Amino acid sequence: MIIRKLVIGTIAAAALLTAGAVPASATEVQPSTLTTTTGSTRIDAGQSVTISGKLTKADATPIAGAEVGISFCFNGFCGEAQAKPVTDATGVYSATLTPIRTGNYHADFFSTDPSIANSRADTPKIVVLHPAAITSFAAGRGTDKAVTASGTIEFPGRYTANPIPVDLQYFSLGTYRWTTAATVEATWNGTTWAFAASAEHRKPGVWRAFYAGAPEMFHPAASNLVFVL
Repeated sequence: MIIRKLVIGTIAAAALLTAGAVPASATEVQPSTLTTTTGSTRIDAGQSVTISGKLTKADATPIAGAEVGISFCFNGFCGEAQAKPVTDATGVYSATLTPIRTGNYHADFFSTDPSIANSRADTPKIVVLHPAAITSFAAGRGTDKAVTASGTIEFPGRYTANPIPVDLQYFSLGTYRWTTAATVEATWNGTTWAFAASAEHRKPGVWRAFYAGAPEMFHPAASNLVFVL
């Protein structure tokens, strides 16, 4: 009987110790929501954009005084945070940044409160267009009656295009519609980017050089107009 009571007491004590080792309730982590947007999605190089958004809890309660890290992303790679704005009393944050090329901004909220989860968001793509300029152009007829044209093109901004296709275009009097007679790639001549081409066109007309640009990188550029008999 004494042994039986001792065993029962030991089991009961172990059960109490085990129950005491389990916390009464685990901390519930609430999700958070971070939004982000930009005022412009197409700008010229050197212009700034404003990145803004709002940080809230799952029940839409604003999260005030929280730091939001904003980094620039290109081709899926995001760099270090370029700005760390702090949310105001309504959960709103804002930062003005100058992207150097086409890409998007990524916002991160890393919670310092264990009861609130981290969150992140991305802006739409921001297209940044760099300048191009055809700085000289000349055209005339050769002895074979073909039109020969030459000129130079420059990229005064941060980047230079590669390749650089230049169209030699004309319109005959009365048509006023540009037609591409030849396309040539500009090459480096030691001083600048130069191009030259010849094209068969017997009628008098107006000629120009035209660089079409790149949809997400460079502005188009056109030369001065030259009348060729």
